[in-house]
Amino acid sequence: MCDHPPEDRDGMPGWVHFIHSVLGVKVLVKGCIDATDCMPPMRKHQVSITWLTKYFRDHYESHPLTEESPEDEKERYARVYLIGMIGGVFFSKKSSNLLSCGWLRIIFGSWEEMGEYSWASACLAMIYHNLCNASLKAVREVGGAMFIVQFWAWEHMP
Repeated sequence: MCDHPPEDRDGMPGWVHFIHSVLGVKVLVKGCIDATDCMPPMRKHQVSITWLTKYFRDHYESHPLTEESPEDEKERYARVYLIGMIGGVFFSKKSSNLLSCGWLRIIFGSWEEMGEYSWASACLAMIYHNLCNASLKAVREVGGAMFIVQFWAWEHMP
């Protein structure tokens, strides 16, 4: 289990408040009052990628970024884009659109620290992991960035 902020005094998961403080969005869970601000309940410290990208797509249409936009707003949009790329493309799960809190900790970290990670190695390890799981008799789907495997096959097989 990954490290996560502890629950606050209201009993809400610490990640809800963490996402709110970093992304500047109002994140509500079970029993929310305003449906436009509702996010599907976070499961096991995972956040819905679909909800985040939809929220920011809607927000971007009404508040487009310009040259004069504040730097924190530009950074916020860049981080949401990274959430979509990491959770929805390179490290996707086969039946879910949820992103683990471990990735959130990395994405919300410093830009310099993010640049130090070996992203290609991590992606390759995830592909190997998913291919190993796919070899099991009970598994019917493959998760991960299978487009990379397809591209490799296209380039290397006659």
